[in-house]
Amino acid sequence: MNKGLAMVIGMTIAYFASFLGLILAWVSYRKHHPKEKKEAKS
Repeated sequence: MNKGLAMVIGMTIAYFASFLGLILAWVSYRKHHPKEKKEAKS
């Protein structure tokens, strides 16, 4: 059971790090591209 618990904890940390990276990338994108105008599709 110890190996299973370690794997669950490791996967949780990996998913958290991935999610944090996505959030940081989105924040960085929003800083560099403030309120772009959406072009109307014809």
